[in-house]
Amino acid sequence: MIISIKMSYFHCMYNIKKIYIFVILIFLALGPCGQTNAENNHTFTLGPVFGFLYGQAEEIVYRFPGNDEHLSLLLWDLKPLFYAGLIADFRPINLFRDSGNISSLSFKIGIPARSGIMENMDWLGTENSITHYSRHNVYTDRAIHADFSFGRSWPLNNFFAFAVLGELSYKHYHWVAKDGYGIYPFGERLFTGPVIEYTQNWFVLAPGISLSAGLGRFFLFEAGLNYAPGLFSATRDLHIERNTVFQDYVWKGHYFKAGANLVFTPDPSVSLSLFFNYIYTTEIRGNTYVNNTLYRDLGGARYSAMDTGLLFTFSMN
Repeated sequence: MIISIKMSYFHCMYNIKKIYIFVILIFLALGPCGQTNAENNHTFTLGPVFGFLYGQAEEIVYRFPGNDEHLSLLLWDLKPLFYAGLIADFRPINLFRDSGNISSLSFKIGIPARSGIMENMDWLGTENSITHYSRHNVYTDRAIHADFSFGRSWPLNNFFAFAVLGELSYKHYHWVAKDGYGIYPFGERLFTGPVIEYTQNWFVLAPGISLSAGLGRFFLFEAGLNYAPGLFSATRDLHIERNTVFQDYVWKGHYFKAGANLVFTPDPSVSLSLFFNYIYTTEIRGNTYVNNTLYRDLGGARYSAMDTGLLFTFSMN
């Protein structure tokens, strides 16, 4: 057990180191760009971000192809999951005076910890009632968010600015369900140790819009909305005792992201932001492999979460 925890820790730290090296290289590449464009009324900022996620992911098995009836449903909590990361931003210095290109790059790394519970429900009978149920502690072993947005902003007047943008988003989670109990037709059962491991990856390209409003000399309020009519998710579920692996490749569905950001800038070179985002996907479905055997249109996934945090940024010009 101790060896497993250590291996998980070192694996997580190894991934974090790779991501931070990648981020630093990108920032070094963007730095001269930001300094050069400062003459064109643009600024490049960089800073740490801290926050938490509160939400839930779903793992779905459908009873029949082309039918929305569930055969199995697993709920994986993020209640809450704390994270830390870095964000780089490039935009006009004065949004209400100058139009220009805008872009943002962010990396967030979840802090491994218990993040709630996992519930596993099956409807294996002919009636619409749960036949198998289990409940376990869930630990978020890895969580990685990588987001890149790009677009253009235009001033509407001295107090408002409008932007059109697109967002590339990648989200990775790895959960471990441990301990707990189960209620089955043959009776109840207690579990000790790891029971199920689940990995969920999300890939999204979502266009969006945003509106910025000046609130006096030191404050800026921003609100935005992104929507994508399709997205892709690759997942992997390992049932440890059964030695069974489920791999799903699901797509279609709808992606929504709504957010707000309050920025305090006491000095042109420093700012503090309080932000809130809500991300929601509808159920998406596709093919599933059970120990390498293909079952078409029986796998599914869904995700929703609130993302709240603080961002400190410093001008790199």
